[in-house]
Amino acid sequence: MIKERFKNGGNWVTLVGFCISLAVVLTLLLSYALFPIDAAFYQVRHLYPISAGALYQNYVELMTYLQFPWIDKLVLTNFPVSASGALHFADVKKLFILAWLLLIVTAPFAIRFLHRLKVKKQNYRLLWAAQVGLVVPIVIALVASINFDQFFVTFHQLFFRNQDWLFDPATDPIILVLPEEFFMHCFILAFVLFEGMMLIGIIKARRSLKQLR
Repeated sequence: MIKERFKNGGNWVTLVGFCISLAVVLTLLLSYALFPIDAAFYQVRHLYPISAGALYQNYVELMTYLQFPWIDKLVLTNFPVSASGALHFADVKKLFILAWLLLIVTAPFAIRFLHRLKVKKQNYRLLWAAQVGLVVPIVIALVASINFDQFFVTFHQLFFRNQDWLFDPATDPIILVLPEEFFMHCFILAFVLFEGMMLIGIIKARRSLKQLR
């Protein structure tokens, strides 16, 4: 009995980890399309003399470094990187790789668990977890929308052990072309993706309940 409960709890933890990591990884991938749009809209090239093509190349170089564990040094073609800047990006790299690892590890277990629920016609069990998963991010989003600047600062204080994320444009001009709005849009994108998964879970659960009735 205890073993079964432990296994059941592990399935739900794995599913949550899968949904969170999938939302993060999809956001990372979609940011390749989002960045040039924000860069053009907020006219960041007025702050640093660089062509649109070169700017995007540097963004790809940055994201490649952040997501590939075998690349151990950050080198940007058109931007210098200070020691503190490199240290911060190294910390970000750890979080991004952690998201990828979490997705890779949890995916087979989460998919198997979801498949088992479907086969046993127990998708209704998704309802409570999906409802909680729907509400909690909304509360966080409401708090963030009140003062995104403070939310942004608090987020960095929680996930980073130092103040290296406070970039000096004089030594790390890359920060000039990464507007705060871009990060905000990435947060929104991750939120929408996660909420979409929760809505899918709720829909499947309610359909399952209708079939039982």
